[in-house]
Order: sequence, then structure tokens, then C-alpha cells
Amino acid sequence: MNLKEHIKKIIIEIDNNNNLISKEVIDNTPERIELFYKEIFSGLHINPYTFLEKTFPVKSNDLVIEKNITFHSMCEHHFLPFFGKISIGYIPNGRIIGFGDIIKVIEAYTKRPQLQERLCNEISESIYQGLKCQGVYVIIEAEHTCMTMRGVKALGSKVITTSAKGIFNQNENIKMEFLNLIK
Repeated sequence: MNLKEHIKKIIIEIDNNNNLISKEVIDNTPERIELFYKEIFSGLHINPYTFLEKTFPVKSNDLVIEKNITFHSMCEHHFLPFFGKISIGYIPNGRIIGFGDIIKVIEAYTKRPQLQERLCNEISESIYQGLKCQGVYVIIEAEHTCMTMRGVKALGSKVITTSAKGIFNQNENIKMEFLNLIK
């Protein structure tokens, strides 16, 4: 049985033989959901480290920040979306990557069933190891529809996670410079 057939069975089960869900929905929605799942989980088939292979030499190792990167992902516990902003700062070690490549790394991880805490660590670990930089700091602020639409229904609540590697764990001044610049 393929994904589309499983989804059709779910829709029929939700209707519970009340015939309140139209034939058009039962016949066509499963394919739309199948295509959506294939797109939204396409990161499962991508190696984020491939986006960190092409680097550019730099003479200075000043802080590099890319902030307010919009993202969306799916909570692995409920398969409901969570979305928000990611800010990343790193201290190069003689090499930098393109800003678009940072976004591709983020997308490779966000297009998987995810937990925000793991997502934050995966992004920072990939950049830290893949770029071999002196340090990286990642902050994610997100709204989880599994908390706002269902369960506790905490409308407007946000979850903030951070992950620091290398020099950001050793030098409070660099960490504070990053935090002040992304405000």
C-alpha cells in the first residue's frame, strides 16, 4: 500500500462513515497530501555537509552573522508545523561559505520530522564541523502549532533554543557581541 492509499484510509476513518467528507476530497486530497509530505520531508534525502564544501578564503576572522532566516518544519511528535526565525553567527578560521549555503544547510534539516532542540544543535554542529570554524552560535525562535492549535492552546507562545560551539563557549565577550548584534 502506498502513502496515498494510507492517507485515503485516514480520511475515511476520520469521516467515520458519516459521509460528511465529499467524494472529491476522498479521491483527490490523498495525492495532494502525498506530494506535500514528499516536499516537506525532502531533507531526509539531503546531506547538509555538501553545502559546506565550497569555501572562500578570508584574511580576517571577524564575526559573520546571518539573522532572521525564516523557516518552517514539522514537529515529529504530532506532524504539525512549527515555524519562526533562525540567527547564526560564526567566527571563521580563514574560510567562509556563501550566505545561501547557510540557508541550504538549514533547509536540509528543517525539511525533516524535527524537534526544535535537535534542529538547533544539528545546524550548529554541521557548520562547526563542516566549516572547521572557530565557533558557531545558533538561536531559533519558533511558534509550534502543536502547542497553539491543540493541547494547551498557548496562542502567541514562542520557544527559544540556542546552541553554541567552540569559541562561543569560551569567550563571553564574543557571545555577547553576537547577541547584541542580532537584537
